[in-house]
Amino acid sequence: MTVKWIRRIVQLVALFLFGWLLYQSRWTPTGDLTAPLFLRLDSLVALTSLLSRGLVVAVYLIPGLALLVLTAVFGRFFCGWLCPLGTCIDACDTIFFRRRGGQWPGQMRPQWKYYVLAAVLVAALLGTQIAWLVDPIPLLTRTAATVVYPLSLGAYNLLINHAGPLLHHFGIYLYPALVHHFSLEIAVGVMFLIVLGMSFFARRMWCRTFCPLGALLAFVGRFGIWKRYITEQCTGCRLCSRTCKMGAIPADRCSQTNTAECILCYDCAACPNPGAMQIGLHLRISGGANPATDTSRRAFVGALGAGLAYGLLVKVGLRREQVHPKLIRPPGANVRDADGNLRRMTEQEFRELCVRCGNCMRTCPTGGLQPAITQAGIDGAFTPVLVPAIGFCEQQCNACSQVCPTGALRPHTIEQKSEIKLGEAAVDRDECLSWQKGDDYLLCLVCAEHCSYQAVEHREDEGQLRPFVVPDKCTGCGQCDYACPVGEPAGTPSAITVSRLPST
Repeated sequence: MTVKWIRRIVQLVALFLFGWLLYQSRWTPTGDLTAPLFLRLDSLVALTSLLSRGLVVAVYLIPGLALLVLTAVFGRFFCGWLCPLGTCIDACDTIFFRRRGGQWPGQMRPQWKYYVLAAVLVAALLGTQIAWLVDPIPLLTRTAATVVYPLSLGAYNLLINHAGPLLHHFGIYLYPALVHHFSLEIAVGVMFLIVLGMSFFARRMWCRTFCPLGALLAFVGRFGIWKRYITEQCTGCRLCSRTCKMGAIPADRCSQTNTAECILCYDCAACPNPGAMQIGLHLRISGGANPATDTSRRAFVGALGAGLAYGLLVKVGLRREQVHPKLIRPPGANVRDADGNLRRMTEQEFRELCVRCGNCMRTCPTGGLQPAITQAGIDGAFTPVLVPAIGFCEQQCNACSQVCPTGALRPHTIEQKSEIKLGEAAVDRDECLSWQKGDDYLLCLVCAEHCSYQAVEHREDEGQLRPFVVPDKCTGCGQCDYACPVGEPAGTPSAITVSRLPST
């Protein structure tokens, strides 16, 4: 078996592991969840979190920083062997490659991704996360969690509806799954299709041209000791250049290798002259290895300026806007203060760490965690927000805090949830059935019956029983809002709603 086929097997195993870990991160009554391994391995996530929040979240960043060290020693192997999005792109490359008869456009200049990386890092230094939009691991996780998973459950339910009677004859009984849909899922799906569709124009065009994680690993790994080495037996047939999916081997100088762009995929190992090329351990920069990056100083400075401008705009402008009263963050968005007391994160603290991977939304058993659209402004798009009208925060669940890769949601126990206030419920007396008078009065106990914290009490008022919220007990979980019959049909405002606390 050649190294090329071994790499393909490793790629498929890594992609399967990515999907399996994401599936295993669903909430269960036992509370056993798997760690977000690939998100923790993402060096760009680690670096931007470190620049935004410093060593406060260092424990979450160790795998990503370790990958940077390994890349510096061995080269850019992650992109060619382990990146799950890279594997998806390779599959699309194969489809389009066959359709186009194996003919590909000329060399793609890869410098744009370095400019994207520069803007991302400068913005992170100012406490603004923009890597989430183009970083491949959050991008794929977000797509899998909010688009692929709901669609797969929908397909499963469709199969049961049509094949259920036939399966019953064989003693197989399957039951429909609960499907949660997410806002912005169409936008997420379109973004993913655009990334894959770039394969129509060039092999691994996204990786070559736009991927900031690839740019980071390219810059760090360009002096790696595992690389392609050309000997004097090379005849210049240019087969290696034609087969290189990253354009790391120039067509007019096939004896050279741009080590920053080489992902060690071994496609060039198909050389008909076995002695002309070797891929392995080479300590010295020789044999045509070229560690230079194709960048323009003027464009690089421009990218730094763009990242600086956006970071400053967010820091001094956008975040000064009044926080939307319905912007309710998940229960994991809390930290311990100097006195050891549990407090809610500020919006700035939360946004500096959230990479919008969608993992917390995927694990929420009620579907109440949704991506923010307008509630958090431009800078907070796709950050998780609790929407009680869709689903409440389950008292026996702390899954969202266990699957967060950066510490934007901190781990907490079920017992601590009563200490964490997401917001506070309030009764709209003009809409509440039990607050009407005369013939319009209707005794309704739904909100008090559903509140697991006993934060809604019915007291006698003017000879009638009416609901009152007990602020000291209310955590803002949204059970009352979700259950309120006034909120039916879906989308109609409930008579009891949860709002963000003014102090947070």
